[in-house]
Amino acid sequence: MLLCLCLFCAGAAAQPPAGEAGTTIVGEQESSVGLFLTPWQDERASDLDRPPSRLAPAAPDAGSFASSAMAYEAQWAYRREQLQRVH
Repeated sequence: MLLCLCLFCAGAAAQPPAGEAGTTIVGEQESSVGLFLTPWQDERASDLDRPPSRLAPAAPDAGSFASSAMAYEAQWAYRREQLQRVH
């Protein structure tokens, strides 16, 4: 009778397995030591190795490069001025 009572109590105390995949941590003894991140989806083959550009590389034109540099500097000067006004 004592054996039946022990088996009944052990069966009632056992938890059913979780239906979803994952980890359940109860207390500090079962806490994980490290964290492993795995991607949930494989990389597409086109993202791994892109084909080379179809445009032929050429030396930049000095005039267009100078105007681009001036426009870039003007944008950053405006941005710096705006940031100084805020602070």
